[in-house]
Amino acid sequence: MAVYWCTQCKSPVWASDRPVCFGCGSSEAKYLATDVRPVFARERRILEFYGHGSLDDAAVWRASKSTHYYINGQTVAAPSSEQLRRDLSAITEYLLAVGGYDVLDEQLIERYRKSLKNSQTRLAELEYEATSFIRETAGEFPEPQYQYLVSFSGGKDSTVVSDLVRRSLGRADILHIFGDTTLEDPNTYAYIHQFQADNPLIPFFPARAESDFFSLVDKMGPPSRTMRWCCTIFKIGPINEALQTFSHRVLTFYGIRAGESHHRGRYARITTRRRRDLYVSRAEDDLHGVTTRAKMGQQVTASPILDWSEFDVWLYILSHNLPFNKSYRLGFSRVGCWLCPMNSRWSELLTQLFFPENATLWRGKLLDFARRIGKPDPEEYVDSQAWTRRFGGAGLENRFTGLEVKPCGEMDHTIQLSVGRSVNKGLLEYLKPLGRINGDLGRSELGEIYLEGRCNGDWAGLIVQAIEGADIIRVTALAPKDFHRLMGYIRCQASKFEQCIRCTACAAVCPQGAITVCSDPPIYEIDQDRCTGCLECVTHFGSPGCLVAKSLSVYGEAATHDHLVRLNDMEESQS
Repeated sequence: MAVYWCTQCKSPVWASDRPVCFGCGSSEAKYLATDVRPVFARERRILEFYGHGSLDDAAVWRASKSTHYYINGQTVAAPSSEQLRRDLSAITEYLLAVGGYDVLDEQLIERYRKSLKNSQTRLAELEYEATSFIRETAGEFPEPQYQYLVSFSGGKDSTVVSDLVRRSLGRADILHIFGDTTLEDPNTYAYIHQFQADNPLIPFFPARAESDFFSLVDKMGPPSRTMRWCCTIFKIGPINEALQTFSHRVLTFYGIRAGESHHRGRYARITTRRRRDLYVSRAEDDLHGVTTRAKMGQQVTASPILDWSEFDVWLYILSHNLPFNKSYRLGFSRVGCWLCPMNSRWSELLTQLFFPENATLWRGKLLDFARRIGKPDPEEYVDSQAWTRRFGGAGLENRFTGLEVKPCGEMDHTIQLSVGRSVNKGLLEYLKPLGRINGDLGRSELGEIYLEGRCNGDWAGLIVQAIEGADIIRVTALAPKDFHRLMGYIRCQASKFEQCIRCTACAAVCPQGAITVCSDPPIYEIDQDRCTGCLECVTHFGSPGCLVAKSLSVYGEAATHDHLVRLNDMEESQS
């Protein structure tokens, strides 16, 4: 399936390799692209800046997966990011030289709506399939056993899903939850407020993290494409915490589309996750697009528009005359965190153009970070987007080089760990996933803690000696089946104790809701009665066991250098 251009109707047609326009019956439509989106007034003005003439009355679409526009069916190359960066000031003045963009946008919306009349058969098929899916899913997971909700981001996809769910279920009182990352652009917040005002019967729940993003950037460095710690702390965590307050399990309808990314493209092959690490394919399960154990808490998630294209989404929005986020009128193809490292060059430049205060703030933070890690040319580091490719904490003073772990004397299954934080009572909380604390068996006068093994039987118990104020932790494993693996778990939790800044990441990934984290006042607590020892909080973030430690870890030559420096310091202290 792809988008073609009907030369008779002068409008796009979504069709197979033998396109037929349902408007005029013509079979001579020409291929445009795999997917397209509409182009509104301000983006058209940018094209006019580059010599494409007046586009007020033209039919303009942009390819979703390439740098091409289609003006009245003719292919036009988009300006390069180098051109846009060079001309940014001039484009700003050019945009400000005229007005009336909002009025023109309303006219364009009406024209787009009329031009899509030849795609109404396609729309009817999409709606029938999505509506049937929603109703079947609701029947499989009925109320009151399940609380229904829509995950609402303020983007076009969740706007469509919200409308589909309410229409399919014939109700206006479906709970909507908005994961407020605190980094949405101003138009998103404006749209959220307008959506609530337009739909007063919808119960609306904003979930927001307590942490301050820019304070965490100072401690951990900016998130990158390989280290997106921000999603866990500012999106998944708050939503998961909100879901844990519900008395019933949750059926959440998401606006995820497979065409958005390679990663999301794999969702089409996964339908139901019935238990940990077990996925059921479409062929094995009739609930296409349903995940019964999502990464955000004990919930069922359903994706009604999983296989929709971007063209399909706009076909629905424009045909039903739905309000939508104004940022799409500026030229953004996706909305979300305005400083996301996954943003395209185009989105970055649009942020500089339309939200200059935000862009200036973030650029200042990035330049400061580049100087802190010793980059010879901070501006080149930022402008080339090298910060989006960084991996770990190389160059940071608080980088994590790992814990010193060694065998303890001649005792079997015993290790000694050196930590960079003085031992205190808070250590107990980090040990609870590894066993249930039994205060009657540990010798408190020796700083000894006894942990009973969990029901999986991989170890009978742990004896931990950690004297308050010291920087040494000794651990003896009782009857371990796999001592090496168990020591890895212990190292993870010791690293977490050392590096913890109460970022809430552990609470975000706990499927039982057993972890409570608060930055002010500083709290990290695990409810022993709710913790099942599943070890998700221990293993979720890889070998360091901690999101902060992972983000600050050093690798390659930097790790080797730090290791040699540490060995030299040890030798000098012993001489």
